[in-house]
Amino acid sequence: MEANDNTGVSKIEFIIDDTLVSTDTSVPYEYEWDTSEYSNCEIYTIKVVAYDNSLNSKEVEYSVFVENQNLSEINVETWHTDLGLDHRLEQLNDRYFGTPCSPPTALDVNIFTSEIYQEIDGFGAALTNSSAWLIDNSTRREEIIEDLFSPDSGIGISYIRLAMGSSDFVQGEHYSYAETPNDIDLSEFSIERDREHIIPVLQDILAINSDIKIMGSPWSPPGWMKTSGQFVCGSHWDSRLKIGMYSVYADYFVKFIEEYAIEGIQIHAITIQNEPLYCPWDYPGLYMPGDQQREFIKVLGPKFAEDGIDTEIVIFDHNYDGQGDTGAFDFISTVYNDPLAVSYISGSAFHGYTHGATASFQSEIHNLNPAKAIYFTERTNFTGWDDWEEAFSFFAKTYFFDVLKNWSKNVLLWNLALDTESGPYNGGCPNCTGVVTVEDDYFEKEIDYYIIGHFSKFVQQGANRIYSNTFEGELDTVAFQNPDGSIVVVTLNPSWNTVTYNVKWNNMFFNHFYFCSKTITGLYHN
Repeated sequence: MEANDNTGVSKIEFIIDDTLVSTDTSVPYEYEWDTSEYSNCEIYTIKVVAYDNSLNSKEVEYSVFVENQNLSEINVETWHTDLGLDHRLEQLNDRYFGTPCSPPTALDVNIFTSEIYQEIDGFGAALTNSSAWLIDNSTRREEIIEDLFSPDSGIGISYIRLAMGSSDFVQGEHYSYAETPNDIDLSEFSIERDREHIIPVLQDILAINSDIKIMGSPWSPPGWMKTSGQFVCGSHWDSRLKIGMYSVYADYFVKFIEEYAIEGIQIHAITIQNEPLYCPWDYPGLYMPGDQQREFIKVLGPKFAEDGIDTEIVIFDHNYDGQGDTGAFDFISTVYNDPLAVSYISGSAFHGYTHGATASFQSEIHNLNPAKAIYFTERTNFTGWDDWEEAFSFFAKTYFFDVLKNWSKNVLLWNLALDTESGPYNGGCPNCTGVVTVEDDYFEKEIDYYIIGHFSKFVQQGANRIYSNTFEGELDTVAFQNPDGSIVVVTLNPSWNTVTYNVKWNNMFFNHFYFCSKTITGLYHN
C-alpha cells in the first residue's frame, strides 16, 4: 500500500471483514495475507485505512474472491478444435487437477473409471483403391502418410478398412482377385492390382505404426461365382452367391488373408459382405440376406480353423435400418440364433446411411448378445455443406460420440483420401468427401481429419470406454481409460452457446472451461 500526507503518515491499518488483522507504521506499508486460513470460494472485503500524524484518516475498500487451489501433480493436455476461430486440433495450455472454485452455472462432467464398457480397437477410414492411388502418386506422399498415421506429428490413425478387390472407388476398371471363370481351385488368384498402390502405401503406413488394425470387406465375389454371372450387381436383385460356390468363396477369403500376410500385412478382421441387402446397379455388389450369410459362415469358420487363421469374422456391415423392407434386426438375429454360426463370429458391423434409425440400434444388438462386439465400419461426409461448423458438430456427435456410447469398438469413415472432384470413382457416390483431399501436390485436411484426430491421437488400442455424463443439447462427452492407465475425455459443444463446465475425477476436478459455439475438445492426462 502506498500513502503520503503533508504532515506525515503515522500508520496503515489492514482490515478484513471488519476485523483488524495488521497495522504497519513504516514504508513499505504491507500485509501478507495467508488465505488458507479462510473459507474457500468466498468473497471477502478488504479495507485499508491510512492515518496522518494528526490522526486524520482515509480508507479504500476492495472485494476479493478467495480461490485456494490444491493442485495435484497430474497435468492434463488440452487439445481444441473450433472452426469458427480457425483452431484445428491445437494444443492449449495444460490444466491440472485440483479443488478450484466452481461457478454456480457450470456443468459437472463426472468421470468414473470403475464403470467400464467396451474395449476400443481404433479409429480410421478405408484405404480404397482410389485413396491409395492418390496418395501413392502425390508429390507430398510422405507428408500425407505421416500426418494421417504418426501418433506424434500426425493424428495416429489406428484402423484401416480395405475393399477386397474393387469397390465403387477405384481408379480404372473394376476387378476381383479371381478373374478366370470357373477357376474353382483359384489357381489364378492374384492380388496384383493391390500391389500397384494399396500394398506399397500400406507397407509405409505399417512402418510408422506396426500395430494398426486392418479389416477386409468384399463388395462382390467374382461374377462367375454369382447367380447373375455379373461382377457389377446391376438390376439383378437375385445376384446371389451360388450355393455350390460356398466352399470356393471361403477359399477366396483364405487366399486373400494369406497373400496379404506374405506381404507383411496382417488382416485383423473381415466382414462377410459390404452392404449385403443392397444390389447397386453401377458397381460391384452381392445380395446376401441373413439366412445365406448364416450358412456361408458355417463353411468359412471351419476353413479358417483348418488353416490356422485367427482373423475375426464380422457379419452384416450395413445400415441400422437395413435396406428397404429387409430389417437389420431380423438379419442379425438369424445369425445370432444359430449356435454353430454365432460361434465363428466376433460380432456385427454397421453403416450410418439411414433415415430415422440411430446409433441406439447398436445397443439393441448388443443386448441381443452382449458377448458379441459392435463395429462401425462406414460413413462419409458429403460435399455441399454450407456451414462447416454445422457439418462438424453433426458429424462428430452422430458418428463418433453416439456411435461410441452405443458399444462400438471402432469408428471407420469411408475414403481416406479423394481428389477435388470426389473421385476417382467408378459408379456409386459422386459427392463423397475423403478424410483428406489429395491431388498431385495439393493436400488439404478436411473436417473429418480433425474429428478422428481427437480420438485416434490419444485413445490407445485396448482402451476401455468408461463412464462420463452428458448434457443433452449442451455438452456431449465420451471418456476412455488407456491400457497404460491414462484417461482421455473428449467433449463436444454442439450448440451456438457458450458452455462452462468442470471435469471431475477421483474427488478432484479441473478448473472450469469456457468454450464457445461448435467446438470439440480433447482432454488427456497420464
